[in-house]
Amino acid sequence: MFIVVRYGNNQELLFNPLCRIANLLSDIKQRCELTQPIEHLDLCDENGVAKELPVHFQAYGSRFLDAPGTYVVVERRKVAVEIPPDQQTPEGEETRTEIIFTSLLHDASKHIPGFIPHVAVIKAQNPKEGKKGRKGKEMMSVPSPTSLKSVSMIKANKAARSKGRK
Repeated sequence: MFIVVRYGNNQELLFNPLCRIANLLSDIKQRCELTQPIEHLDLCDENGVAKELPVHFQAYGSRFLDAPGTYVVVERRKVAVEIPPDQQTPEGEETRTEIIFTSLLHDASKHIPGFIPHVAVIKAQNPKEGKKGRKGKEMMSVPSPTSLKSVSMIKANKAARSKGRK
């Protein structure tokens, strides 16, 4: 399966994400003829959610990119932002680093209404509810509707068996 990558003046190219992200991003840069200096190349889905591929450089692209799917080429830059005096930390930090995404699809919001590149916001889980994985690290699990039905059926069967024993 392939992905569609949009860039430039609403141009599109097909790419195979079944390779290492380093190779995929290099191929995108070459085939899209992105000659200007770019700090980090990344892809966003059509909702604007950045896939943060440079963070997972040695992993396979198919792990993070749904095929078939359409993605927009973006530049990912780190910039220092001044912290207002009333929001400074006790350590006295005056700047913080933020990640800025710049779409390399010209007039992206015209071609994809509401397109604003951003990082996905992940809701923090209550540590008391978290599961421990290998080496005691926290794991986040999201039950599927099917597994929830299975759990409720198991509980119902246990309750019926315990009533039958009494």
